[in-house]
Amino acid sequence: MNNIKIICDTMNDVPQDIVDKYDIDVLPATIIFEEKEYKAGVDLSGDEFYKMLRESKDMPKTSQITYATFTEVFNKYLSEGKKVLYLAGSSAGSGTYQSAMLAKNDIEGPLYIFDTYSLSIGGGMLIKEAAIMAEDGKDIETILSKLEELKDKVQVYFSVDSLDYLHKGGRISGAKAAVGTLLNIKPILKIEDGLVKQRSQVRGSKKIVPALMDKLAEEVNGDFSDIDVYVAFGDDLELREQFVEKVKEKLNPRNVYIVQIGACVACHSGPEVLGLACLSR
Repeated sequence: MNNIKIICDTMNDVPQDIVDKYDIDVLPATIIFEEKEYKAGVDLSGDEFYKMLRESKDMPKTSQITYATFTEVFNKYLSEGKKVLYLAGSSAGSGTYQSAMLAKNDIEGPLYIFDTYSLSIGGGMLIKEAAIMAEDGKDIETILSKLEELKDKVQVYFSVDSLDYLHKGGRISGAKAAVGTLLNIKPILKIEDGLVKQRSQVRGSKKIVPALMDKLAEEVNGDFSDIDVYVAFGDDLELREQFVEKVKEKLNPRNVYIVQIGACVACHSGPEVLGLACLSR
């Protein structure tokens, strides 16, 4: 019988069917929008968030999950006789991991915390793998060892169509955003060392999808026959469908998982965001 409870947070995006299938507890970060607070995915759905993001002049902010929340949730599952495995969003990108560690230090019991050192679908892939291993009856030490191995194989690329949100969120300067917009430059970004880094750029929106696929293909020498690919998107459903079809046609992966990027990441990227990820060999 599976005695491991998998917990994650909304810094990482996991396909909803995986969350449901493996009964993963997703702890929501707080989204602060026009002086009101919402729990991501709880009292603010993805569609509602993106609608507000497009219509509001203000940029939303995020607030990390608190020590008190971690203490309450961890103790709840430990009191049920569970071993608890919490997979955190990148410690380099938020103080949430540190809050969880503080809670762990004050709690007795089989509680394990793993830093995915990734964001969005990057961490989502590791969470899925952990849930599968737990369901298969693997012991906690085996799961943690495998996750350490897989962490170095996480490959995540994404891009944004508008630089305005990166500028508003303080990720790029106003001058860089203005020049980029004028020249129709789209950054190709990668999650690396727990942070978002620019790896290249293209001119024009139509070149984003081919560039993302090319970058991911380089990580696996073009062979996706035994590899799952994760497609992440904002709120453009038509673009999502086109993206998925191109991924299936050009990359021909074993499986394609589709994930809407959550509020924690979209707060900085804006709604017109696309991502592509896999675990390399």
